[in-house]
Formats: sequence, C-alpha cells, structure tokens
Amino acid sequence: MEKYSHLYTQELTFKNFKIINCETCGFRHIYPLPERSEVEKFYREKYYREIQPFPYSQVNPEYIEKVLDEVNRNNDYYRIYQKVESLLQTDVRRMLDIGCGNDLLTKFFQNQGWESFAIEPNQDAANYLNLFNLNVYNCPVEEIETIEIKNISFINLRFVLEHIMNPYRVLQQLYNLMTAGGIIRVVVPNDFSEGQLAYLENFKEEPHWVCLPDHINYFTFESLHNLLERVGFSEVYRITNFPLEILLLSGVNYYASEEERKKVGPLVRNFENAFRNTIMIPEIKTDKTAKIS
Repeated sequence: MEKYSHLYTQELTFKNFKIINCETCGFRHIYPLPERSEVEKFYREKYYREIQPFPYSQVNPEYIEKVLDEVNRNNDYYRIYQKVESLLQTDVRRMLDIGCGNDLLTKFFQNQGWESFAIEPNQDAANYLNLFNLNVYNCPVEEIETIEIKNISFINLRFVLEHIMNPYRVLQQLYNLMTAGGIIRVVVPNDFSEGQLAYLENFKEEPHWVCLPDHINYFTFESLHNLLERVGFSEVYRITNFPLEILLLSGVNYYASEEERKKVGPLVRNFENAFRNTIMIPEIKTDKTAKIS
C-alpha cells in the first residue's frame, strides 16, 4: 500500500481524515496513509495505555493463577479450538496468534498439546504474555520474515488487518509460512456494510464506526473475501454476529446518547435468545466481527 498510487472515485471525510474506497487495494482505508514508524511507535508504546488500558499493575501470582483457571474453562477458546480441529487437513499442530494483546488463546492451544507462538508489537502486552510461559515475539507483524517460524497449521489474526499498513503484504507473508492444509482465522469489524451505508444515506449521518487513529483499513465480507483470494486462501467458513446497523436503521441511534446505547444489549440478547430456543439455529456467535477462516 505504501509504494504505489491509490486509485479511487469514492471518498468521505470524518474528523479531518479522508477514507477512500480504494480500487487499487480493494477495500476502504484512510488516505493518505500514516508513516509506518509512527504506527509502530503508537502500538509499541501507547496502545494498551491510552486506547485499550489494561491493569498491568494488578498482575501478581494470584492474578496469573486465576487467569489460567479462566483460560482452561473459556468456552470461546474451546469453540475456536474445536472448529480449527474440524477444518484442519494436516497432522501438524503448530499455531501462531498475531497481535493478540492480552488474550490467551495461545495458552489454551498450548494446553491442548500444540506448539504455540505469539507475535505482539506492544511491549507491555508482550511482557504480560511472557508471564504465562509462552513463546512471544515482541515485534510488528511486518517483521515476521525475520523470525524462525515455519510450518504453521493455524494462524489466529483477530482484529489485526484493520490496524496495519499493508494487509495484502502481511497476508502474503503468512501464507508463505503456513503448511498445506492449514487454517487462518481472520476477524475484522464489518464496516461500511450495506446497512451502514444505508444509515449514512437515509439519516445524513457520519460514519461513527470509523475508529481513529488506530483503524487504518475498513472491510466488508466481500472486500475481505476478495483480498484473501488474491493472496491464495480459500474461504471455508464464515460467521457474523447480530448486524447492529439494523438497530440504526430502526431508529435506535446508539451513537447519539448513553440512553440509546443502553438499549442495544437487551435488544440483541432478546433476538439471540429467541433463536437459541429454536431447533433451527441452536447457537449464535455474539462477537462484533466478520470472520473468514
């Protein structure tokens, strides 16, 4: 993304940033792009202090023991593990979690007998992960080619692609270190969907889901699917959560006030519980993501 022209005919401006629907890249991103050195410094030094604060000062042996117990009983981790095992077409059990922050999916896989690695650019988060006896590389994902890791059968790329300068290049690097029959799990916010675009047009609103300065790129199911196919991946599984833009289009503008935001949780839970009680859809994932594995 950094070294060529970005062709576009659609753009919008929000908080003094321009977001373009880039024909060159195949997805929306801010423009012009920030300097890579600025982005890396932001994630290395500030992210878990200013954007997503984490209580590192409270971490002690008792805290670690409690977290380890929670990891072993984490239903989300177990569902991911079961899905990966069902999709794998290789006997290799080596996983890599990229940009995992303080999340411990890597530890769960390690506890199941997998050889596990983590790449985390933030210094504080990397130090935290090291407390759990994980193989942690404290560096940007763009430097993955300098790390002695290969034959990875499962890569977890959760909420990463929206943050990095060149998603296509990073996905190429990951593709090259994976073993045949492996799985990559990609999770991104589903931004500028048809519902969100309808909200912009009909309510003459701004794209409040644009998250600055940390979100550089914005994907829909279609643009993410096309990006992965360009690299060489094949989509084998897809899931999303309740599309919150339905609430926006229904008049529940949870961007407008705290009172409106309080309505979101009950409305979504009622909807999901209604489907859980049917034999048609026994379970609905509730994270705010679009996934392609």
